[in-house]
Amino acid sequence: MTVVYSVLFMAILGIGAGVFLAFASAKFAVKSDPRITLIEAALPGVNCGACGFPGCSAFAKAIAEAKAPLDGCIPGKRSGVPEKLKVIMDTDAERLTALYEESGEDPEKALEKLLSSSGTEVKAAPPKPKRPTQEEIDSYKGKLKENSRAAVVFAILPNINCGICGSPGCAAFAIKVANKEENADKCVPGKRQNVPEKVAKIMALSQSEIQKIIEDTSGESAEIKKKFES
Repeated sequence: MTVVYSVLFMAILGIGAGVFLAFASAKFAVKSDPRITLIEAALPGVNCGACGFPGCSAFAKAIAEAKAPLDGCIPGKRSGVPEKLKVIMDTDAERLTALYEESGEDPEKALEKLLSSSGTEVKAAPPKPKRPTQEEIDSYKGKLKENSRAAVVFAILPNINCGICGSPGCAAFAIKVANKEENADKCVPGKRQNVPEKVAKIMALSQSEIQKIIEDTSGESAEIKKKFES
């Protein structure tokens, strides 16, 4: 009988502990900042790094903490991201939380409701850039061996294959730029690294000068990049 009572006592104790932990978890749960969720939903989501932060999530957190400018997302400027972020930052956190919950915790729907209720006219976001497949990336990298000027251009690009430029990877873009089929300004993440200016210098070099750079660096992208850092 003692064994039965002991088992029963332990069972009751276990149930009580479970109920208490569930209550404590709900009571003391730390809710995420709704601003960060909505800010990230307003961004292009290409994680290009042009803002100076390692991805859109980090940039969204910095915006929410007032550690980054509203117009820091360079690709987002053309789709009204700064205006959207201003609406989010000007809205009370409780209001954002309510919208988020009303939208079934769907940040895109919550953002749509917020913008609609604010009366702020914003630009429609363009389709997100298509990232190239690894097969496409490798294919165009192989073609750099046939185009020394393109190889030098490729070396000074961010090499993140974000797809914003519309080309299937940085190598493909470098080939187009070297062949004067594309403008270096289309490399949005590269603007922070002065890519357009560096490309202009590369395009002004003679073929013999380009070949010398390749020979001096053994064609290593990191070594080529160093030559254009200053």
